[in-house]
Amino acid sequence: MLLARPARRPKLQCVSNPMGSRNLNKDGELKTLASYAQRSMWSFALRYRSASLNEITIPYRVRGPLRVGAMEDALTDLIERHPTLRAVLHYERGQLFQVVLPAQRITLPLAPVEGSTAEERLEAVRAALTSNDRPAVNVISGPSTLARLWRLGEDDHVLCLQVHHAMCDGWSTGVMMRELMLMYEARVDGSRAELPRLVQQYADVAQWEIETYESGGFAEEIEYWQGELADPPPAIALPTKGVRKGNRDWRAHLEHVERPPHEHQGLRDFSKHLRVSPFSLFLSALAVLLRHRTGSEDQLIGVPTLNRWSEEAMKFVGYATSLMPVRLRPHGGLGFDELCHRVQASTRMMLACGRVPLEVLMRETPLVPSGNTVFRIWCQYIDGSAAGAPLSARGLQFIPVSTDRHSMLSELDLDLFGSDDGLRCEFSYRPCLFEAQDVRAMMSDFLLILQSAQAHPSLTVDELARRLN
Repeated sequence: MLLARPARRPKLQCVSNPMGSRNLNKDGELKTLASYAQRSMWSFALRYRSASLNEITIPYRVRGPLRVGAMEDALTDLIERHPTLRAVLHYERGQLFQVVLPAQRITLPLAPVEGSTAEERLEAVRAALTSNDRPAVNVISGPSTLARLWRLGEDDHVLCLQVHHAMCDGWSTGVMMRELMLMYEARVDGSRAELPRLVQQYADVAQWEIETYESGGFAEEIEYWQGELADPPPAIALPTKGVRKGNRDWRAHLEHVERPPHEHQGLRDFSKHLRVSPFSLFLSALAVLLRHRTGSEDQLIGVPTLNRWSEEAMKFVGYATSLMPVRLRPHGGLGFDELCHRVQASTRMMLACGRVPLEVLMRETPLVPSGNTVFRIWCQYIDGSAAGAPLSARGLQFIPVSTDRHSMLSELDLDLFGSDDGLRCEFSYRPCLFEAQDVRAMMSDFLLILQSAQAHPSLTVDELARRLN
């Protein structure tokens, strides 16, 4: 996920009351206008009510003497602090609202789990987390947040939070877990955590986006996107084994490969030598791969961006992440080094104009969905992120539980995670469209492109492609 600040941007005005314009109904529920991103989520949830899509699952193995009552209190405190975690979306008189429901106490009854050992029970929990029969969050009727607890053994549990994506994003999960640790420690001591007051909430962002767009505050950014997205290319058409049109099988599989620290550092050094970001380097390699597989020399890739532009915006829980387009043009005679420079320029402009919601771009430009998503291919790079790292609180160790990805809207996601431990490349895909061996071949080709370009940066796109044959 990318984080950068544009050179020029409209200023976000925070209201004195950190929930935007208040509108309390007779039941004490707080109602504010839904964001543009939430409108898309609501529309999809309404159209595909039975589809378990757009959920964020946050599972941790909790090792140590867990005090369940204190954890219930801490979770209740967390949901009280962040209104989106108890909100739903309601459509009334031509408007969509985020309605924040009154806070309720969270309880954690132990869910049944089978297995003769702790590790067998852990595998059973993993299966339960992705099962079609699992409890589902619901952004229309609620709840949009669920908490579940399994007992693996003495002082050994799995705690899982499920949140609808309309109310949460990847950055928010880190905020939630860090605060939950502090809240649990305070509750164990019989008190409540003293956290700084949130002066900005997600409702403020939604209100600002709507007011800025309707007042013409996005005019310069929209002008750029109208030029960049004029005459957009056709959707990327990787060869598939099944039909695309009308396909509602959103099941996801994942293939991955780990590269050692010295290779990751070598790629970092290579990007520095080219004077581009590591993400631009990886995106350029993806462009070469897609051209080799499809022949396309004009591609639109979806890139998730953090879309939080102030210190205060980093503290709220909400769906701030924005999926933005990057247009890639890997012409056959273009040197890889020059391609990287052009991709770098495109990503910089994407970030500089990245506060315009994707839903606004679809109104103001020829950008249209391809099936159920705007972009068939997504890509992101996270370097040095602490997301997913172990946490601790009062003798407890919270260890992330890895699970298979349950579903996805795009056809192919390339997620790259870099750290001092190396580089992890994940290719997520829909098995109804692609065979596993074909995805593994794409992953191998992607790494080979990087290796060849690192050795010979001036090789053209055509020359790199010939090395894959």
